[in-house]
Amino acid sequence: MELNLQGKTAWITGASKGIGRACAERLAQEGCDLMLVARSQGDLESAADELARRHGVLAQVFAGDLSKSAVIDRLWSGGPTPDILVNNAGAIPSGALGDIDEATWREAWELKVFGYINTCRIAMERMSARGAGVIVNVIGVGGEKPRPDYAAGAGGNAALMALTRALGSTSMLKGVRVVGVNPGL
Repeated sequence: MELNLQGKTAWITGASKGIGRACAERLAQEGCDLMLVARSQGDLESAADELARRHGVLAQVFAGDLSKSAVIDRLWSGGPTPDILVNNAGAIPSGALGDIDEATWREAWELKVFGYINTCRIAMERMSARGAGVIVNVIGVGGEKPRPDYAAGAGGNAALMALTRALGSTSMLKGVRVVGVNPGL
């Protein structure tokens, strides 16, 4: 499929495996240069080497914990603003309200909810200044179809869905598309 992405740059968080890795693969097939972001340096380097070799794109890596604002700031201080940002880092554990202690709940939301918020904040500012860009938030069906055995995920995903809709409602006035994707298991 030709999406006219040749020569664009894409940053993908949570890019070392799963959905993030699959997004990186597809964007590389379309000719995007990549910044792969996750916690594991070794997994990122392996993915970057493979994608660069197979698709002839530039594939860089950034290893860091996006639950930390200072790490997000460091990511964004490293170079030009990407054309595409795919927010995908984070996993929120299953469990009913009483099954997940506060520390676990906060740890999960720091990465997925606040990580997305903080990357969106910087991406919107920079992409708006340039007048172009795309932000894709990989959220999850838990916000659309909340279940009592996924309380933290339902709340976090619903918050990210609302944020994505709020940003996307006016972002096109600045040349930026903001979309959300809600995959299931």
